[in-house]
Amino acid sequence: MDILTGCAGSTAIEIGKCTAKPIICHVGYLFRFKKIVDDLTKAKKDLQLKQQKVQKAIERAAMNTEVVEKDVEGWLANVMQLMEEVQTLENKVQENMRLCNGWCPNWIWQYKLSKEATNKKTIIEELQEKGNFSQVAHRAPIPGIGIFSSSDFEVFKSTKLASQQIMEALRDDNSKRIGLHGMGGVGKTTLVKEVYKKVKELNDFNDIVMTVVSLTPDVRKIQGEIADCLNLKLDEESDIARASRICLRIKSVEKILIIVDDVWKDFNLEVFGIPSCDDHKGCKILLTTRSTRVCNLMRCQRKIPLNILSKEESLALMKKAAGIVDDFPPFYDVMLKVVEECKGLPKAIITVGKALIEKSLNDWNVAMHQLRTSRLVDIEGVDEERNAYACLKWSYDQLRRKTKLCFLLCSLFPEDYKIDIEELTRYAMGLNEYEDCHLLEDTRRQVRATIDHLKDSSLLLEEFSEEYVKMHDMVRHVALWIASNGENEFKLRACTRLEKNINLESVTAISLMAPKTEQLPNKLVCPRLNILLLGRNEGSRKISNTLFEGMNYLKVLSLEMKILSSQSLQFLTNLQSLYLKNCDFSDNLSSLGKLKRLETLSFHKCRMAALPNELGEMESLRMLDLTSCDKLRRIPPNVIQRLSRLEELIIGWQSFKNWDVEGTSAEISNANVSELNSLRRLVMLSMWLDLKHLPQGFDFPDLQRYNISMQNYSFFNKLNSNVLEIKDLNASSMNAFKVLFRTVECIWIKSCEMECLVDTTGGNHNVMFANLVQLYLQDISSLRTICEGPDQNVLSNLTILYIYKCPRLISLFSPTLAQSLKKLKELYLVKCNELKQIISEEGMILESHSQPICFLELQTIEVKNCGKLEYMFPISVVRDLPKLEILTLEDLPQLKQVFGHEREGDVRNENYIVLSKLRKLRLKNLIELGSLYGGNGSLVWPSLEDLYVVNCPKMELSFIADVEANVQTLGKVILYILLSFCFCIFFHKNLCIDGVLNFE
Repeated sequence: MDILTGCAGSTAIEIGKCTAKPIICHVGYLFRFKKIVDDLTKAKKDLQLKQQKVQKAIERAAMNTEVVEKDVEGWLANVMQLMEEVQTLENKVQENMRLCNGWCPNWIWQYKLSKEATNKKTIIEELQEKGNFSQVAHRAPIPGIGIFSSSDFEVFKSTKLASQQIMEALRDDNSKRIGLHGMGGVGKTTLVKEVYKKVKELNDFNDIVMTVVSLTPDVRKIQGEIADCLNLKLDEESDIARASRICLRIKSVEKILIIVDDVWKDFNLEVFGIPSCDDHKGCKILLTTRSTRVCNLMRCQRKIPLNILSKEESLALMKKAAGIVDDFPPFYDVMLKVVEECKGLPKAIITVGKALIEKSLNDWNVAMHQLRTSRLVDIEGVDEERNAYACLKWSYDQLRRKTKLCFLLCSLFPEDYKIDIEELTRYAMGLNEYEDCHLLEDTRRQVRATIDHLKDSSLLLEEFSEEYVKMHDMVRHVALWIASNGENEFKLRACTRLEKNINLESVTAISLMAPKTEQLPNKLVCPRLNILLLGRNEGSRKISNTLFEGMNYLKVLSLEMKILSSQSLQFLTNLQSLYLKNCDFSDNLSSLGKLKRLETLSFHKCRMAALPNELGEMESLRMLDLTSCDKLRRIPPNVIQRLSRLEELIIGWQSFKNWDVEGTSAEISNANVSELNSLRRLVMLSMWLDLKHLPQGFDFPDLQRYNISMQNYSFFNKLNSNVLEIKDLNASSMNAFKVLFRTVECIWIKSCEMECLVDTTGGNHNVMFANLVQLYLQDISSLRTICEGPDQNVLSNLTILYIYKCPRLISLFSPTLAQSLKKLKELYLVKCNELKQIISEEGMILESHSQPICFLELQTIEVKNCGKLEYMFPISVVRDLPKLEILTLEDLPQLKQVFGHEREGDVRNENYIVLSKLRKLRLKNLIELGSLYGGNGSLVWPSLEDLYVVNCPKMELSFIADVEANVQTLGKVILYILLSFCFCIFFHKNLCIDGVLNFE
């Protein structure tokens, strides 16, 4: 019996041990309720801090065009969802406490809430742990070369044959190196770019790389181009280490095509990091050159010629370039003779043809005679095709004086150089050729018009950005020949290399911008020199104090990656344009004050801590550019206001930020923003400032161009548009920008005190924001409406509208304002919790009105988390959305219909409503949505590519019928439909689900 009792006792103890912890845990849900809730609140705050930290890292990554990692996006989405769930739980807790009022707690509710809070806290802690990311983003892949392809590409017999041979060679395992050869201007570069596009479309290679070598290869530049194509970051300093890194990356790719353009001589490609074909069996190299000898030296297994055009092909290309349709016999005969002088070179034919657009028969005869009689001295690599170069010389002769100058200035940049148009403009500003321009901005416009004309004439090439251009190497050779013989009307005699014992007394322009050029001497005797451009030659970083002594007539000086003393510049008393880039200084720059005739001064990415007081003595200065001088901490007081002729002050947001704060005393004083009002000629301003930097009662001057930001990073980062980025301002502080509101083109407003954007009640109906193109409103708690008062023709130029977290906004547009938005392309509305209508019902214009509401340019609509929105647009608007491509609606719990609503009196039951351009339709968490269209007809989406529907439980069968009808006509549409959380259908091309819907 004792044994039984002992057994029973020990068993009971063990059972107690097993059940005690769970019992204590469950009891704890009742008696530790407050602590559990407090712990949840603390865990939530910790997770929110982690979320903010990750979000900041993402914003920094976005500034560097990096792509956010998928796991980071997923983590943020989970955090946002969890935050909403926790908020819902906290609301329940507050309701429970309110009902019991501290007395007689509801134990069942308290138990459930405690248990749920404990579970949520566990999930929060798990997410907190998962949020320790080693990196949040990676570099975005560089766009393919297809965007650079020439619009002049034509498929002729010669190009078609060469293209076919290249594609055959790429498929041949025995052809590892392929050489495309042909004379300059025959179209080799254009053809390999088209091959690039075709190969990329066929997806025959895992990666494709394209780089330009040219006559004097810049190893680091070429390595950089290869790395960009491979999305590879190079941190190594030496060329050898960089080459090794590139080689490893290339070898990691199973099949890779490397296009090496413009090879002039035998060159070891391993210097760039390109492995030999023996080292990497999956690597193929396609190179272009003017010489078959180079193909042999580079050991090409296949040598493919690109021949000149036949007579018929040349004639067809000339007719297209010159815009000729009819074959009028006399005209035809002389055109044929002009074509003959172009020697079958596409480059020559296009440039001459474009110069003769809409010209008379007499003009063609003159052109033919000039081409026949033109003679050029020998140019390297030119023999029997000399007259093809004469065609380019003739095209140059047809240009106006200032266009010729810009053309010759472009030739001073290195071969295959990406020419910055603004940099080119600064050089042109210093040469006294634009004295008829009242403002620097007028000069800038003229230079850009000139560049456009040169591009239209095929004398310059488009670049991926409109801020840059390139010059074809054959065109550059002709331009350098013109600039080197000194017989041009500018008396320009150019020199691009310092040869031994060279006489520079007659030289007017020296360009040593290419890397690894000759070592600079201590002194250059160039009494007639007007232009000196010194690039990033690593062997000549330090500038001698005596280098410029013999350059009394120098007007334009450009220095990149140099170390110099401002004392070395004091001899340049006629200098008008000084362009310094990535330079260091060995003194305090005080000698700059002696440059009395200097008009434009650019410190681009220069490393100086302070500007000198003497800068204020530069009485002729019209432009001061401090872009990206991130070490600059001090601009002495009164220096800026003493620059009485200053027209352009460019500081940017990555440069000086230490503006003086009114009413404070600092050990080191700085310039005050109020000094800007002393600059009577100021028309252009780019700067960053904070609210504390705005003096009481300060108003910005009336400017022609500006980019003023109060952001830590620029949202727009555009210098060619008028940009304002303002935040945390009260109504009084907003007045500082009032005069700029008349001309602003892009504006971002955050957390400012304003009830409306535009107030026309005073009668100024068309003044404020008349030029506005992009509008971003964020976290404006007091905003009630966009426009107060008459709003016809207000915001008539607006193309993008983004509104985020404006809780008092009830309706977005009045009907008359909606009528004005004829250029609107993108509309984004997020977290506007009180928004009920996009177009106000009050005074709604019926379809019978003479001016119905229409958004003819609207392409993208995205509306999320607007809890009271019941419908998007009236029926009458849907017929006027001909360009709508993307429609995204998420988390709109009150939305019943997208187009039309139950109270609308003008509904027409049309058979079909066509959204002809709609490509993507995304509907998520629309629990009241019954249909897209309030009528009895059907919606037609002939261009639909993606359809995503999640948690729309009240969706009517008419929508399903519309989906089925539309998808049956499409072959590539991808659909994901989750009408409610328990009913999921997935459709894809070639997938058919019987019994639900029949999709193909």
